Amino acid sequence: MKYLPDTNIFIRALFGFKKEEAFLNKAFSKNEVAISVVVIGEFYAKSDSKEAETFERLVSVAPILGIDLITARVAADYRKQSLKQSRVQLLDCFLAAQAKLNHLILVTGNKSDFSMKDINVKKV
Repeated sequence: MKYLPDTNIFIRALFGFKKEEAFLNKAFSKNEVAISVVVIGEFYAKSDSKEAETFERLVSVAPILGIDLITARVAADYRKQSLKQSRVQLLDCFLAAQAKLNHLILVTGNKSDFSMKDINVKKV
């Protein structure tokens, strides 16, 4: 595993955005993608049945990252730090914690959502 895509990468790829689509095609073909349960929840909450079916094919071939106690504690630390500045959303803190603990590059369309200095964030 190398990459942890944010929900917006999957959504944009589904809607035909070429950069996101090309990134996911390449990363999946090399088995370099893990998917967070946070992203799965966010995606399914915003998708219709056809979109969910397409996403399910990706979920079925990628490692799924869950949330354990250590991940929750790291996410809580990120959230506490963010309350002093930019108010990062808790779900984004969970995603950042998973990237940090699994040594993954967090791929997003919104780098400003991830102000954490100790993770590698890439914008597509």
